[in-house]
Amino acid sequence: MARKTLGFIPLIWECPYCQTKNPGPIKTCTSCGAPQPEDVEFTRVDEETFNFIKDEALIRMAKAGPDIHCPFCGTRNPSTAETCSNCGGELNLGGKYREAGQKVETTVEAQKRPTPVTEPQIAPSRKMGIIPIVGIFAVIAVIIVAIILLTRTNDITATVIDTNWERSILIEEYRMIENNGWWDEIPNDANVISCSQEYRYTSDEPVPNSTEECGEPYVVDTGTGVGEVVQDCTYDVYDEYCEYQEMQWTVVDTLMETGANQNPVWPIVNLGIDQREADREESYTIVFSGDGDTYTFTTSNVDLYQMANIGSEWNLSVNQLGGIQSIEPAN
Repeated sequence: MARKTLGFIPLIWECPYCQTKNPGPIKTCTSCGAPQPEDVEFTRVDEETFNFIKDEALIRMAKAGPDIHCPFCGTRNPSTAETCSNCGGELNLGGKYREAGQKVETTVEAQKRPTPVTEPQIAPSRKMGIIPIVGIFAVIAVIIVAIILLTRTNDITATVIDTNWERSILIEEYRMIENNGWWDEIPNDANVISCSQEYRYTSDEPVPNSTEECGEPYVVDTGTGVGEVVQDCTYDVYDEYCEYQEMQWTVVDTLMETGANQNPVWPIVNLGIDQREADREESYTIVFSGDGDTYTFTTSNVDLYQMANIGSEWNLSVNQLGGIQSIEPAN
């Protein structure tokens, strides 16, 4: 998300010793002379509107970066200073830069902010922990049961009582079709019919052919006593979305054969002009009876299916839910 600058406004700070309100850029209290504290909190001068600064010097100062506090006397200095304006100390010997970028509250918001209250830590009751623990054990139990049901198997002998098969072939034809897509995704040999501007995606940064969508303006601390009025913005990007025609292989028919014997066959294919075979699919179903239950097994293995004659006996591996895991002839 992009941050858009609307301008700069003056801020004020309150002296912690005499409660005098001072202009943000002033480094010492105008009443008692106390230095601006490192953890000073700025507030807005104008609670309702943004009184934008026109002084270029102040704007340059705000853009230069956060001020730095002298490591010897605590005096606040511009970010470009090398020595303290109060005591002459070297600022690069442990000087601390003002934290910047945080949202600046209005005076009213600062006054309404509740004072944090530290409550005594109370050891959690043993009874309160019973429900979460029981829940965890319940989930574990369900997982264990599911694993048992799916992996533990019984070996039974069953008889084939029914079989059936299904085979299909997809037929494709090379023909003109209509399609839709973004301009840069259209095949080179396609015939474009019409295009229109449509929303495609949202960008965090400004890009060509986009519309700006911004939130409510707010003020952030530049670390200089001057506030920067900003908006968080995103950009809805539009692009050409087109209707076009192209030649493409398209499924036009599905040929199918079914039966209940042991000799499955493929459908007879008679291709027309500009047609071709596509995917072939086959499915074979064997129904067993054993231990008073009926079991159904489906496979794509034609050799296995052709061995499953009606009345033949097979060894089945069946899980606890009745699903067949594997089969093999009994003899």
